[in-house]
Amino acid sequence: MFNTVSARQIQRGYRKVLENANKSKEPIIVMSNNKPLGAIIGIDLLEKLQMEAVLNEALKEYKAGKTKTISTMEELEADFEEMRKEASA
Repeated sequence: MFNTVSARQIQRGYRKVLENANKSKEPIIVMSNNKPLGAIIGIDLLEKLQMEAVLNEALKEYKAGKTKTISTMEELEADFEEMRKEASA
C-alpha cells in the first residue's frame, strides 16, 4: 500500500514530504477530502522510471528491426559521421 499525505501537510511541510519521498523510494499519494489528487515521487524513482521508459522504447525499436549492429570502430565512426551530416542538414 502506498503512503499518503494530505494536501495540507504539503503546504505546511513540503520539505519533509519530499525527504520522505526520496527515502521511501515509493510514490506518496496526495489526498484531499479523502480523494487522491496526485502523487509525489523522489528523484531516484523518477530517474528509474525514465530509464525504464527509454529501455522499453529501445527494446520496441529492436524488435521492430529499427536498430543496427556496429561491430568495428570504423563502422561506429562512419555512423557518427552520418549522424553529424543529418544534424547539420
